Amino acid sequence: MKKPDVRGPGLSFREDLSCPYIFDGRMASLEFFFPSQGIEREFHLFLARGYRRLGSVLYRNICRECSCCKPLRAETEKFRISRSQIRTLKKNVEVRTEISAPRVTPEKAELYAQYIASKHAPGKSEDREEDTAALLSLYYGYQGSIEMDYYLGDRLIGAGIVDEAADALSSVYFYYDTSYLRRNPGVFSILQEIALAQSMKKRYYYLGFYIEETPKMSYKALFRPNQVYRDGIWTAFRTHETARGSL
Repeated sequence: MKKPDVRGPGLSFREDLSCPYIFDGRMASLEFFFPSQGIEREFHLFLARGYRRLGSVLYRNICRECSCCKPLRAETEKFRISRSQIRTLKKNVEVRTEISAPRVTPEKAELYAQYIASKHAPGKSEDREEDTAALLSLYYGYQGSIEMDYYLGDRLIGAGIVDEAADALSSVYFYYDTSYLRRNPGVFSILQEIALAQSMKKRYYYLGFYIEETPKMSYKALFRPNQVYRDGIWTAFRTHETARGSL
């Protein structure tokens, strides 16, 4: 049975562009939806249909010839931390997490710019105005966003944005000081976000896209149990699927 369209009034269109995750020349197709009114009450329905948020825009992959990018979510009540994840917590025992309403500061803008320069694809523009615009789109556009900042002493070493929905938290973006890679900051931030989802009694925690071919995206499947979104249905992650990499 076809699921009803929950989008309501707004503008939608499709755009074809070079895949931002797999750099072998393949093309990606994205569907964008610009709602004409707030989506806070229905946001959990968009998440359940594979949508992500950027600013006030919702988008999802609708690639014709590739299905590598799969939305992934963990079941928070059933989540079981692994031994390696426990080790990551121990590495970061002195890191302080502060939770607040999202707010961009010069310190965060500088950290984000450094992160982009060190972690993203070769050839990416180093336009600071472009970086600032991208950062603002992560922080603003949805009233249910929450910021999680990570401090080592007085030093900001990471910052992340999550979106609250009726039954879930959705991870939007996390950036950090890459000189602290040995602390596994990506893993640590996810553990903190799952803990927040559990404290808020949320059923799901959305991790974004799982991509088996990309280590910086495949490690998300190590937060179990979890489900992937295939052909309009959430199904348990198959045991023979692998998850590589760490962040």
